[in-house]
Amino acid sequence: MIKIVKNLLIIVSCVSCLSLTSVKASKAPEMGQQYYYLIDFDTKEVLAQNNADIQIPPSSMTKVMTAYVAFDLIEKNLLSLDKQCKIGYDAWRKSGSSMFLNHGDVVSMDRLLQGLLAVSGNDAAIAVAKNAAGSVENFIDLMNETAQRIGLKESHFMNPHGLYEKDHHMSLKDLATLATRFYEDFPQYTSYLSIPKFTHENITQYNRNPLMKKHYEGVVAGKTGHTNQGGYGVLGIVKRDNRRLIGVINKAKTHMQRTSSIVKLFDFGFNNYKQLTFYKKGQKIINVQTWLGDKTKIGAFVKEDVIFSVRRGVDIDKIKAKVKFLGPIYAPITKGTKVADLIITVDKNKQYKYPLFAQEDVAKAGVLAKIRQVLRYKINNFLR
Repeated sequence: MIKIVKNLLIIVSCVSCLSLTSVKASKAPEMGQQYYYLIDFDTKEVLAQNNADIQIPPSSMTKVMTAYVAFDLIEKNLLSLDKQCKIGYDAWRKSGSSMFLNHGDVVSMDRLLQGLLAVSGNDAAIAVAKNAAGSVENFIDLMNETAQRIGLKESHFMNPHGLYEKDHHMSLKDLATLATRFYEDFPQYTSYLSIPKFTHENITQYNRNPLMKKHYEGVVAGKTGHTNQGGYGVLGIVKRDNRRLIGVINKAKTHMQRTSSIVKLFDFGFNNYKQLTFYKKGQKIINVQTWLGDKTKIGAFVKEDVIFSVRRGVDIDKIKAKVKFLGPIYAPITKGTKVADLIITVDKNKQYKYPLFAQEDVAKAGVLAKIRQVLRYKINNFLR
């Protein structure tokens, strides 16, 4: 049923939408962990969080940013996976986790990126940076420029590997945003974040991702990190059926706490929330009135699937929705122009807003048609 109140259309039936305008995210119960963040990849809704905006050392999770910059250069044809990279003293001497590069080796960029993400090679990080941008310093500049461009608001990089340095930091929210962009922008390279084992120079190492070690259902990708200052951290992407969640843990005190915390976080998301889909991309939601055009009304549609996550047990019949627009809308109207907003209220703390777009063009009406519309409007108002 549609009720018209002046120029506000209210849909009384239950619908849904995508773009979150306000939400109070719940805390995952009994985490035993102070730094965590969990979002729904498709709706971008925060399902659980604590200390998500605080700047903290990301440790080797930094390498996801290093890989993102490298893959970005590859997509722009400024770098090639086949590039043969000579290993210098700076990479060979780098301390910490290693893919065991030797000075003077010639290794492909593809191989370096695998060693970077599969076994968290600090030597690989230096080699990638130097061979991708000419110098490590140039590459760090690219990391910070890219961070600004993709919306990492609490991030600043001092190196490509994540070993502790003052002013090298990220937030959990930024790490989740980075994982989202990686998954969206480079789906063909996401598998680099889930390589189970890696062998170089006859040395085989296994991925440290605890979700992979535990064979957690639906693991798509992940990256661990550890420094004394940052504690134990892990970033993960998990997909089950039609749902994709991104979770981040950091500052865990032990690797065992990291494992239990990330498992609890994803269990919380999958067990306590469900994803609802009400409209498909391109589907018409409602007709809106036009004014002084060659059509008196046009359809308004959504450009993306209309979905969101709700806590299990929520009474779906109590979800309220309305379509709001200032109308009737004056012609001319171009197809694809925003003409209205779909607003959904799940409860007092959750409201979603989704734009609606014109399904077709509306040209200005001719003189006689305009006169008829004005007369019809005046007659209708006189007879009320």
